[in-house]
This record gives sequence, structure tokens and C-alpha cells, in this order.
Amino acid sequence: MPNGTTLIIRNRTDREKTIKDAIFAFSGGTKSLLIKGEGEEISTVVEVAEILKKRMYPGVEIANISLGSRPFFENRQRNNYRKNNRNNYNNKNKKDLISKIEITLSKSLY
Repeated sequence: MPNGTTLIIRNRTDREKTIKDAIFAFSGGTKSLLIKGEGEEISTVVEVAEILKKRMYPGVEIANISLGSRPFFENRQRNNYRKNNRNNYNNKNKKDLISKIEITLSKSLY
């Protein structure tokens, strides 16, 4: 992404900090901004994008929205050790997924 910035939201308390960082980025001449989040923070990413689009910068528009998922890894060995062998066999091939979103905001030329 040429002349752009990426902001990642990791928890709900990052909302105000992300909005401030976005304002500073747009004030500093950044043409586009990528906001990322996953899992429970998808709603926070959408909220930040809407605040920037509607309240802070009327010249900002949503250029792209990307939705997806990735594997969710956790320490299963410790959890599987406590279960019986039948459950270990069934859980071995189980894949957990976590959803993610990426919203690209760009400044209009006008």
C-alpha cells in the first residue's frame, strides 16, 4: 500500500488510540489507512472506520473491505492429555478458525 499506514486493533481499549493515530496519519499526509482486527474486535474495527468516515473526516471513504479467517492455535497437548483416548482421536483433526477483517480508508482528492 503506497503512502499508507496500517493500524491493528488488539483489544477494545485500543479504540481511542487508533482514532488518534488515524487522525495524525491523515493530518500528516497519509493517503490511505488500513485498519485490521480479528475475533471479538471486528466490531471495534468497523466502529473506528465509521467514526473516521462520518464524524472526523468527511473526505474519507471506504476503499476496500476484506473478510477472512485464519487458523486459531492453542496449546492442545495439555488439554488433550486430560481427555480419554477416543476424544483425542476425534480432536486431532479438528481445526479452529478465527475471523478477521481489514478495512482500507482513503482520502478523496477533493
